[in-house]
Amino acid sequence: MSSSEPTYRIDPIDPSDVAMRFAALLDRLEPLLQADDVTALRGLVAAGDFTTAYPLLDGITNDGAIAVDTATLVELVLLGQAIRSG
Repeated sequence: MSSSEPTYRIDPIDPSDVAMRFAALLDRLEPLLQADDVTALRGLVAAGDFTTAYPLLDGITNDGAIAVDTATLVELVLLGQAIRSG
């Protein structure tokens, strides 16, 4: 990487921020997701069941059904780490 390119910090997500960050990610992805998936994910998030919601969303992004940018994938990975550590 050239020294003239910007550098970025990727800080872990605190487990107390998972609900807010997961909801924000769903807001961003909602136009790309199937309505049934959105309903299921929002219900799980509302119930605080991130250990079920995360694999569902991760699977949707992994199967190639939707295309997401790098920042979205990084957010998804960071959420997964926070959920597992919480």
